[in-house]
Amino acid sequence: MPGAGKSAAAPLLAAALGFAVLDLDLEVERASGIKVSELIRTLGEAAFRELEARSLEVALRGEPPGGGLVIACGGGVLGREENRERLRHDACVIWLQVAPETATERLGSLGRDARPLLDGGTALERLEGLEAARREAYRAAADAVVDTEGRSPAEVAEAAAAAWRERSAWDSSAS
Repeated sequence: MPGAGKSAAAPLLAAALGFAVLDLDLEVERASGIKVSELIRTLGEAAFRELEARSLEVALRGEPPGGGLVIACGGGVLGREENRERLRHDACVIWLQVAPETATERLGSLGRDARPLLDGGTALERLEGLEAARREAYRAAADAVVDTEGRSPAEVAEAAAAAWRERSAWDSSAS
């Protein structure tokens, strides 16, 4: 969800784990030479999602320095089955859960204006619609859920690191 804190928490999580970090939206912008908001407005969401899927595939195939990578994925990445499969197979997915009301506050008017997926209604209405449409995909893909309500990005990163460590310990014991 926009406003969950993915871009703010990801670098902090990566630092806590000693991993590299990649913001998928920034990677799409780097690869395309176009800001995500412009890409969606000019070429459409489907074109953006295609570039996003390719960037995710490349990121998950790569060998980051230090052996680990935290990827801040856009909220719609789980809308494609191929992305869900890649993430299920190659990643630990941590859902940063946020209420639409809180996301609206966090985004502020400048953040909302830069997000074309929030066009066509109030930001709150659009975020409520996105949350309802994506909830089941998030739930199905998540290895862990971190509630971001009332937490700073550092607290979110700390909770995500604990969830990752717990899952890693479980994976090691199950092997």
